[in-house]
Amino acid sequence: MTKLFSHYRLLAFNIWLLAVVCSLAWNTVDNIRERDSIAHETARAFYKQILAARQWNLLHGGVYVYTTEHSPPNRYLPVDKQTIQDSNGKSLTLINPAYMTRQIAEINEEKGPVQFHITSLTPLRDENAPYPWEIPWLQSFNRGEKEQGAFVIENGQEIFRYMAPLAFTKSCLPCHTTPEPPDTIRGAISVSFPTPFKKSPWPLLLSHLFVGLTGLAFIFFFGGRLAESRRNILRSNRELAKEIEERKETEKELLSVKENLEQTVTHRTGELLEINTTLDKRIREQQRVEAALVSINDEFIQIFNSAPDGMHVIDRDYNVIRVNHAYCKLVGKKQNEIQGHKCYDVFTGKLCHTEQCPLTQISKGAKRVEVDARKTRADGEIIPCVVTATPFRDPGGKLTGIIEVTRDISDWKDIERSLSATAKNLRLRNTELEDFAHVISHDLQEPLMLIQAFSERIRKKCSTELPERGHDYLKHIEHSTQRMKSLIDGLLLYSRVSSKASPFESVNLLSITNSVLDDLALRIEKQNAILCVDPNLPSIEADPLQMRQLFQNIIGNSLKYHHQQHKPEISIEYKPFSDPTHDQSYIRITIKDNGIGFEEKYQHQIFDIFRRLHTRKQFQGTGIGLSICKKIVDRHRGTITAQGTPKKGAAFTITLPRKQQTHNTDPFSDNSLVNSIINRR
Repeated sequence: MTKLFSHYRLLAFNIWLLAVVCSLAWNTVDNIRERDSIAHETARAFYKQILAARQWNLLHGGVYVYTTEHSPPNRYLPVDKQTIQDSNGKSLTLINPAYMTRQIAEINEEKGPVQFHITSLTPLRDENAPYPWEIPWLQSFNRGEKEQGAFVIENGQEIFRYMAPLAFTKSCLPCHTTPEPPDTIRGAISVSFPTPFKKSPWPLLLSHLFVGLTGLAFIFFFGGRLAESRRNILRSNRELAKEIEERKETEKELLSVKENLEQTVTHRTGELLEINTTLDKRIREQQRVEAALVSINDEFIQIFNSAPDGMHVIDRDYNVIRVNHAYCKLVGKKQNEIQGHKCYDVFTGKLCHTEQCPLTQISKGAKRVEVDARKTRADGEIIPCVVTATPFRDPGGKLTGIIEVTRDISDWKDIERSLSATAKNLRLRNTELEDFAHVISHDLQEPLMLIQAFSERIRKKCSTELPERGHDYLKHIEHSTQRMKSLIDGLLLYSRVSSKASPFESVNLLSITNSVLDDLALRIEKQNAILCVDPNLPSIEADPLQMRQLFQNIIGNSLKYHHQQHKPEISIEYKPFSDPTHDQSYIRITIKDNGIGFEEKYQHQIFDIFRRLHTRKQFQGTGIGLSICKKIVDRHRGTITAQGTPKKGAAFTITLPRKQQTHNTDPFSDNSLVNSIINRR
């Protein structure tokens, strides 16, 4: 047992020596790592100080100093920024960050132990060309490295070299006229300084030697004590054996508890998996929403810039923060000349700095502001505009400004003047129409009456003296006179659709239709016609006499142009519909027949005045009836269309509003009769 314990003591001796040696090695490596860390932190501190100086320069947009032989003009800057003159006529040159860094490096190279150098693989100045040892580090920055550092021996002295890159940012744009992608590596700054912080190895070596010897003494001293303790432990082991048996029983119970716990854990794990699955779905949904928001933002920018009206966003301090292309074109300035400036300096008007200013009104609680304004561009041109402003809020609902839509209405003003002149001309022409109708109703009726009277006298007093051919001539004269009278009556009726119209009132179309059918009862009975009328025909706001005339003309046409081999069949159908855009309800009435029909190419021409598709020998008529129908429907702000198939029938579709939003009873609202007569002349 003693021999075995001696082996243990020797083993402990070897382990202790190994631990001391490992500790010595570890502390030596730690000293090296500490020296490297101190060197890097020192170099980083110098580098950050340089960056801070450069940032100060950038925040002030560069610094102008008097031009000297040590500070000549920087020929790499834009010409308009290289030099300026002070009030005494002295020349000042702009010191940008790169220029400042190079000058500080030159001063430091003469007076300080710490050296630094601004360089690049593509330097503009020869002084900034990289040293041979800087080239591979610059290349590593283009591959993504963040910094480089190393200890070297130079002129018998240990020196630490450090380099970190300089990336291109938005703040570099004033000096770099050509923009580059963000975070592009433009160059780097290197820092070199001697390393005085070097520890002597002797304190560490002596301390570990002392600890090693002390540990060996403790091993030998406590070896004997451990032997005695071992004997005590053996006795204790026998006692522990009993406890082990007891613990085995306890372990069985613990195994049972473990199994129950594992089942619980398995069940809980399943629940967590379900939760994780749900979370994954939500994350994917969130990603889709974010992608959709990005897409919506891109679409918004495209729509914002493609809007035909000028749009710009103004904050509560009257600063323009966003404009679209149309507004730039309207104002006559570029985007960078508008954004960031006061709105009243860009496009001024009489409402600026008054209580009627749209921003002032919306700040006081207005939901929407629309005003007419005459605004002045920078070149002095005055443009009439319609300005519409609405609140602009942040995601939390706080008012941050307004969105203004500015529409140039110069063309509208020109059109308004043109329409005014056209309206005046139409009134003159409609006055001529009234005069013409007066001529028809009075001057032309009298000759016709004389012709009819003298024709009657000739027939009574000279009938025995007239030859047979004279009776034929007289018959043609009377027939032509009657046809002329029908044309004049039709023209009067056509012109009176507007000039002699009655006010609109509630009209029951079913009653109107039944009344028309009563008037046509003899023709219907004579032709054995079959009529089917929708009993649900509604009441609308209309002129009752004109509605009666409308239905009588169309139903009369269906009876007139019936097919000789079939009984006339006429159906009147009704269907309601609405127009949400104009908040208006309409009815659509379709009158169909099985008559002779017409070719499709005539479906628009049949509503022209005096337009006939058949000769007078085939069918009697003046060609005015459907023109009157068209004019009646137009007065009621509706539409009428016709569709026909030769030998199969025709269908007339009438669309009318239930309510007349504005009553147009102006006799000068339609000059189609004047146009027709002028064209026929």
